[in-house]
Amino acid sequence: MIPTYRIEDFPSDKKIENLFKLARFEDLSWPKDLEWPHKHDFYEIIWVTEGTFTHTIDYHDIPIKTGTLLITSPGQIHLLSSPEKVKGYSIAFTEQFLLTHQTQESIFELTFLEESFTKPYLCLDENAKNELRAIVDPITEELNREVKVPLIINGLLLVLLNRIQRLMGTAPTETSDSFHVQVYKKFKKLIEQYYRNEADLAFYADKLSISANYLNKIVKNLTGKTAGVMIRDRGLVEAKRMLVYCNLPIGQISEELGFNDFSYFSRQFKKQEGLSPADYRKSMYKKYLNQ
Repeated sequence: MIPTYRIEDFPSDKKIENLFKLARFEDLSWPKDLEWPHKHDFYEIIWVTEGTFTHTIDYHDIPIKTGTLLITSPGQIHLLSSPEKVKGYSIAFTEQFLLTHQTQESIFELTFLEESFTKPYLCLDENAKNELRAIVDPITEELNREVKVPLIINGLLLVLLNRIQRLMGTAPTETSDSFHVQVYKKFKKLIEQYYRNEADLAFYADKLSISANYLNKIVKNLTGKTAGVMIRDRGLVEAKRMLVYCNLPIGQISEELGFNDFSYFSRQFKKQEGLSPADYRKSMYKKYLNQ
């Protein structure tokens, strides 16, 4: 079973209750008997100021170098190779903290947080580093105060996240388009709730009170992928997790994820991963569980 860690599992005095934390990565207090890989129930942005290593997220290996931002969303499985050699910042926060002093619309516009499944990192140039440091430093100063003001930190965090949004090359959505972002976020939540049982796009469109064509247009404009592909990909991500960490027969995994046709499941899986489900299970077991 893959463990899920909370912010409070990483003790620090540089935090706001169990909602927000910013610490030097090299000074992090790790949970006793920390297990890799693992998941978080919070967002984490790691700014690597020194270090070269591999970040494995949802079983995709990403080479990381100095000057990189790593973005991890709740529920993603990740693994850092040689984290003791990394220097930088760890910024952790919950969705609850984001919503404490901000409107729902302002959070919806931070699409890069949801797109961390497809674009989980950003390489920074010197201008970008200076731009982010100008926000991180005041947050650190506020956290160093004996009496911390959550409203100040919340506001600075929102500024930081919007700067990252701009650097990712996907500027915050204009107010006139915010409806599209809201639909996209709601669609993502519906996928999490129903992907095991519902693959029909019309089902999700009905839940959102829009047409399937309109839903597909919104998702394609925001992500470059069709809505149908997003539903399918979510099931395949879960399939990878189950293949590695469950001992269920592959046919049963296929059924539990709503793939009634096992051969179709196998074809789709191999199309995405380049391996059959059985070969993928063998390779991942050898790589992560048989060390």
